[in-house]
Amino acid sequence: MELRHLRYFRVVAELQHFHKAANQLCISQPALSNQIKQLEEELNTKLFERVGRSVRLSESGELVLSSAKQILNQVELMRESVADIESGNAGSLRIGVLQSISALYLRQLVIDFDRRYPNISLHIEELPNHQIESKVSLGEIDIGIGFILQKEYKNVEFETLFSERWKLVVAPQHESLVADIMQGRKHGLKAILLPEYFETRKVVNRYFAANNIQFSQITEVNSISYILDLVESGHAFTVLPEAFSVLNARHSLRAFYLDPELEPRNIGFLIGKDRAQKNSVGKFRELFYEYLENR
Repeated sequence: MELRHLRYFRVVAELQHFHKAANQLCISQPALSNQIKQLEEELNTKLFERVGRSVRLSESGELVLSSAKQILNQVELMRESVADIESGNAGSLRIGVLQSISALYLRQLVIDFDRRYPNISLHIEELPNHQIESKVSLGEIDIGIGFILQKEYKNVEFETLFSERWKLVVAPQHESLVADIMQGRKHGLKAILLPEYFETRKVVNRYFAANNIQFSQITEVNSISYILDLVESGHAFTVLPEAFSVLNARHSLRAFYLDPELEPRNIGFLIGKDRAQKNSVGKFRELFYEYLENR
């Protein structure tokens, strides 16, 4: 049994006439009769009873028509759903993102994305960069937003969004100590930093070691907002990418470019290479670029 058998049968049943149905289907009447005969043979039943030049459904035909309509409706719904997915207007999208990007960009992006594409289900994970790379490489997420450090992922493509410099952040009352910190002199402030498993922390550790940055102790916190709260209210400093100046607006803080400079960090999309991409990935990328242009 093929779908065309059900389609032809439905048209004959609705018109109750083989000749009219053949004209509507743009096939010959003998060809249509042959298709209905094949369906009857497969179901081992008569689907129509002749009434003059017209036909009417048999009892079995009534049952088959009900089932055929359901099947054909489901097929049409499936086609429409697939078309929506192929156009990027439906489906799902799994995103892995750095905590910093999530805090700075994703709230409004998700609101706008849901407004434009209400039929796309979003799944967002805040992850360290090495997990984003790994999950993109394995196909466990559709797209990541982070920075590439591990070059062995040959099936991960990086598409730069923007570069950001690094800043030293202190409370206003400690602004006079900025020169001492950057020049490696003793100052008595504590360093508030992300935990060791964050790539950002590893970059900062290398900078501290290379430039003999002094601190009394280290407090580790896995939340950027919490770090800024502690710097604002405590006897402490931190080093973070400059994008956090957006968050700094919510705090009474001072931020200074590092001297000597730390190599800027490139933030971008991490996308799997050499495999089919969901159209919803393209929709999200377009929206992100649009968001950056309007900032």
